[in-house]
Amino acid sequence: MGKKSNLINVLGMVATVIGMGATLLSNWANEQKMNERIKEEVDAALAEQNSDDDEEEEA
Repeated sequence: MGKKSNLINVLGMVATVIGMGATLLSNWANEQKMNERIKEEVDAALAEQNSDDDEEEEA
């Protein structure tokens, strides 16, 4: 009975570690998506600002 108990404990720990790893990986992926979105928004804002500056210089 002791071996079964140890096996269950080990499997529980492995499942916990896998769950934590999956959570960390998911958080990292979400952070990468957010960084990409921020970069796109900043690039768009800078492009708009540059086009506004160009229009002012031409006027």
